[in-house]
Amino acid sequence: MKVMAAVLTGTLVLSVPAAYAAPKPELDVIIHSGKVFDGSGAPGRFTDVGIKDGRVHRLGDLSRVTARSRYDATGQYVTPGFIDVHAHTETGAPLAAAKSSLTQGVTTETLGPDGSGTYEIDKQLKQLDRAEKGINVAPYVGFNSVWEATMGELDTRPTAAQSTQMRARIEDGMRQGAWGVSGGLGYTPASYARTNEVVDVVRGARSWRAFFSDHMRDETNLVVESTKEDIAIGRAAGLMPEITHMKVAGPRNWGKSRTMLDLLDETRAAGTHAGGDVYPYTAAATGLAFYVPSWAQDGGTTAMLARFADPALRPRIDKEITAFVIDDVGTPDKVSLPELGNKTIAQFMAEYGDVTIGEAIMRLLAAHNGNILAVMHIGSEDDLANFITDPFVAFSSDGGVTESAQTHPRHYGSYPRVLGRYVRERGLLSWEEAIRKMTGLPATMIGMVDRGYLAEGMAADVTVFDPKTIADKATFEQPKQYSVGVRWVFVNGRLALADGEPTRAAAGYALRRSSGMPTRPQNVGRHLKAGVAGVVRPVDGHGAVLVAALRQRDGALSASGTVTVVGPMGVLTSTRLGRLQTADGWFTVTGIGRLANGSERAFTLTVDEHDPLARPGQRRATVQLDGTTVIYGGLV
Repeated sequence: MKVMAAVLTGTLVLSVPAAYAAPKPELDVIIHSGKVFDGSGAPGRFTDVGIKDGRVHRLGDLSRVTARSRYDATGQYVTPGFIDVHAHTETGAPLAAAKSSLTQGVTTETLGPDGSGTYEIDKQLKQLDRAEKGINVAPYVGFNSVWEATMGELDTRPTAAQSTQMRARIEDGMRQGAWGVSGGLGYTPASYARTNEVVDVVRGARSWRAFFSDHMRDETNLVVESTKEDIAIGRAAGLMPEITHMKVAGPRNWGKSRTMLDLLDETRAAGTHAGGDVYPYTAAATGLAFYVPSWAQDGGTTAMLARFADPALRPRIDKEITAFVIDDVGTPDKVSLPELGNKTIAQFMAEYGDVTIGEAIMRLLAAHNGNILAVMHIGSEDDLANFITDPFVAFSSDGGVTESAQTHPRHYGSYPRVLGRYVRERGLLSWEEAIRKMTGLPATMIGMVDRGYLAEGMAADVTVFDPKTIADKATFEQPKQYSVGVRWVFVNGRLALADGEPTRAAAGYALRRSSGMPTRPQNVGRHLKAGVAGVVRPVDGHGAVLVAALRQRDGALSASGTVTVVGPMGVLTSTRLGRLQTADGWFTVTGIGRLANGSERAFTLTVDEHDPLARPGQRRATVQLDGTTVIYGGLV
């Protein structure tokens, strides 16, 4: 009897967990009671955000829905993670924590701006796949890198064969996953390239419907002419011209911002999409050798320093450097060197015995092998305000992940500075417009389809901040001061920042652009409609049947309609749709679909008439489930 009792007792004890086990939570994360801005420019509204498997799964009243973790966002603003389209991101240890960026609410940064991006994109992405990443990273292919690898550091003209090789490297970079073409025509040796030569190279990205984002040749006296050149390059190459880190340098040029923006307006009116990006400071930063005339840099650093030592050339270089600095900043006290205690060029001029601006700069460059960072106070608040408020100019940092204490404060403060100083304090922008220019606008500019918006099916990059306290703390004297006011940041659905501290979850991805992700205007102020019905003949794998009828009214948080996909995963149906986006011959929609077994999956459906990998006249369709492509092929 004792044995039987023990057995019965054991049976009873073992049955309790099975009978009373808590049901599996429906979602991984719920962010509730916050004011949600979806990234489209629509006003914020109070709703809850539910996350599962790295995707936004639900928007609405989730008070009765279970989740592994709940975050009370009362008094907070909930937005898509911020996307930085111009970042000089440091890899390695800084990227693993990414504190300087996460404390600003940034979840995605681009790599290789100003033409510096490698053309070996596949190699770069594989290295990034293996690295720990606190945020997402997305590479550009760099015109400057392609030009220098082919032409060297000399001012010479390319042969037809060299132009073909450079163009092929640009196209290969796009094919391997680059998000666009960056240029730095203000830097040697790329500055030696003539306009038609630039066009001939970057048109390698034409079929990919990408952009050309350029640090223009001259941001001082020729800033308007340089804007015209970038627009002409984009038009002729079949790319979106994008004027990066827009600025007007030098007191004699202040006020030209309106002309620059008018040129972009005229370009769009003529049928070519065009835009720009801006960071919220009137000071720039780059290498001090930027002030050395390009002819004196011909051949690289060694050749430049040799010219400094040539008594026949030194006076001419002195004169041209001095003139450039005066044009750029006005007076030498406006150029400081963070790596040398923030001392100014004016102070070094005095230390060297009241020498000229050019003489002081040559001595500094000679002492530091031609490489030292300079901060230049070049701009005006009025011009900056014009760029900040333009609806086609996205926000950027020109900073990126760093742990340096000897740098520009933009690395630590750009996005909170916009929100705290220019939105809350000065009222230049509404909250929804500023957030749009940090999320939906940059996402469409570089071709992203499942980031930049808070909508069902989108990647769960989410920033939660306090609108009353968000602010930058970094200064030019002490740049390594983290911003305040960002409470939580989620990267691909995982908590990456909690109350100002990185979790080191390594939640970031190395993002790849595919052939069906065009640069395009953001759909703002429009009712949208799209649909498809057909059979997909796959490039490889299984075929599929697609049927979709979609609409989205202006200001709506989500699309309406139905999607049905019959493919290798079975039958997926959805009426829970996220964001519908459209362009010429192209549309994409996200959502949450249900399979026959009752499971729910986040999906992205894209239909494209201009896929560069398709046969002429063939439409291509792509279906992704939870971010992984399961269907890709021609539609019949």
